[in-house]
Formats: sequence, structure tokens, C-alpha cells
Amino acid sequence: MKKIITTVGTSIFNNYLVEFDDIKNHYTSIEKMRHSKWNECKDRVEKIRKPVTEWAKENQEASAEIKTILKLYQSVKENLDVYLLATDTVTSRLASEIIKDIFSDIEGIKIFFNPDQYVIYGLQVENYDEFVKTGIHDFIRRVNSIAGGFFTNVVFNITGGYKGLIPFMTIMAQANNCDMVYIFEESDNLIEIPKTPITIDYQLFEKRFKEIAVLEEGIEDYKEAKQRNYEVFSELESKGIVEIMDNWAFLSPIGTIFFESFKSQHCFFYCPNDVWEEIQVQKDIKRILKEKFFNENIRNSKTEIKQNHKVFDDGDNNNRIYYFEENSCLYIYKTFEDEEAAQKFISTKLDKGKIINNSVLRRL
Repeated sequence: MKKIITTVGTSIFNNYLVEFDDIKNHYTSIEKMRHSKWNECKDRVEKIRKPVTEWAKENQEASAEIKTILKLYQSVKENLDVYLLATDTVTSRLASEIIKDIFSDIEGIKIFFNPDQYVIYGLQVENYDEFVKTGIHDFIRRVNSIAGGFFTNVVFNITGGYKGLIPFMTIMAQANNCDMVYIFEESDNLIEIPKTPITIDYQLFEKRFKEIAVLEEGIEDYKEAKQRNYEVFSELESKGIVEIMDNWAFLSPIGTIFFESFKSQHCFFYCPNDVWEEIQVQKDIKRILKEKFFNENIRNSKTEIKQNHKVFDDGDNNNRIYYFEENSCLYIYKTFEDEEAAQKFISTKLDKGKIINNSVLRRL
């Protein structure tokens, strides 16, 4: 089974309008609407949805996305899980929902599209600052979430959607050593772009992990931050890691791609020496850290607030991990394989400043 990441544009509507004009007024009215206006556009959306869906079900070349998915299925000869990623527009969401509906009865191709997950906020072309600051970063993180840190079976389909995404998707594909395909709408040829793995300076990300993590959150007064740490931020700027807008700085899209790739290679966290020494002899804790704790969704679902402590409770066993997050960094300050001892620790005062000062970056 392959996971197909497919960006969704509006070619399905443009192609329909070449043959018919019954939706023209409705489509023109919503064409430039941001996704936040979805509820306001529902009447027009439904008047567009029905005729376009009926037409597309009888036309395998209705859109770039449909055509490529079908060609790819014929080419790889295995089941496809196709994830549709929509831009922050009403029309891209509608196109995604229509495509999902079209493939609902086609065996071997399963379409994933949930607007709460796969409409990417800020991914639009009207506001460049928003695109760079928010949209492209959310897009990269969503792709990484779909891949789950495992890109071997991932294929990027770059046929549809904004052409401005192609450079970033290309770098993501090369950085993670996975395939990429596209198709010319005027032809029947599926073009496969071969894997050409690029070399990433992972030492830079390990050496400057804390500063890069701060950039990931964003630095409001970058001038002041750079004055305090001039050498480090100058180095990161020279590597294309920093994006600067006025006096606001954040991780560049390329930096985000490489940083996410770097983090997927290992489990990174900060802890004091004594905690690290304990973890080395706690086999269950090491396993839990690798298999569960570093999955954000699992970590959040198993975390409880006990007095001033955040505690990862692994469930029906004795394993507990005390931790907190600061500037996108995880700090682990106590681990237990004894539930009774873990319970007693709850009354211990938490001194975050002391923990941060005594902690060192660790890698599992």
C-alpha cells in the first residue's frame, strides 16, 4: 500500500466550465473566498457540487488530480491511500469533497479528506506573508503527520494545487527519499521524478537544536535576540534557516522541512545527567519513549496534570514520565517504573528554571 499526498486545485471546475456554463455565476461568486466563509457559501456550493460530481463520475479526465490518481493506480498495481490536502479556500475544499465522493466506490483507492485536518490554514496566494509564515509550515507539518515519520511508501503527487508548492514538495521528497509524480493535463503520460537524496547538515541541527526550536515558535523581537546570540543566529541565517519579516523571525520553510526530517531520525529531549543515567537502565521507559511518548497525539492522550506536574501515564502498568515543554523543547525531569514512587513524587516542588539550566540535549 502506498500513501499518496495530493494537493488539490480547481481544475475540476475550470474543465467543467469549458463544456457547461450553468454553474458559472455561482462559481464566480465563491472563486476567491477563503475557507472561513464556507458556511456563508453553502447554498452556492451545493448548486455547484451536484452537476460537477455527476459530470466527473463519467469523465476520468475531469481534473488533474483524478487523472493522476487513476494513472498512478494503474502504474503501481497496488492499493492506494490518497490524502487530499486543500488550500485555504472554499473551492479547494469543495473540489476535494467531490473527488472523495467520486472515488468512494472505486476498489483499491481509498480517499482521505477531513476538512478539519486537511484544509491548510494560510495556504493561499493572496497574502504572501501569511503563506510563508503560516500556510507552508502547516502544510509541511501535515504531510509529516500523514507520513508518521515513515516516508518509504509515500508518493508526492504535484499535478494539482498551487504551483508555488512544487519547490517545497520537491525538497520534501528529496529530503525524505521518496517518489514524486505529475501528469500534463494535455497528455496521458505519468511523469515519475526519480529519487535523488540530498545531503542535510544534521550536525547543524543537533548543535543548534535549542535556537532552531525557538525559531520554530517564532521570535517577536529578533533584533534583540540576535544581539544576545549574534554568532548562532548569523550562522543559521547563512544556512537559510531563518525567515525574517520586519522584526519577527521564524524558521524558514526549508528550515522546517529539514528540521522535521532531522527530528524524525531520533527522539530528542532535554534532561539532567541523573535522569539520563536512570533512563539508561529503565528498559520499559526507553521503549515507551521511542514507541509512544514522542508521538505527540499519544503523548497528549496519556498526559495527566497532577498538582504542578505533567505526567505521562502509560496506563495499566507502573511506568510514569514527568515532563514539561518550553520553547518547543521537551524536558524530562523524572521517570519511574514504580507507580508508588511516582505517586510520592507528585508532592515534589517543580523548579523549571533549575531543570532547564541543568539539562542537556539527549538523543535516543
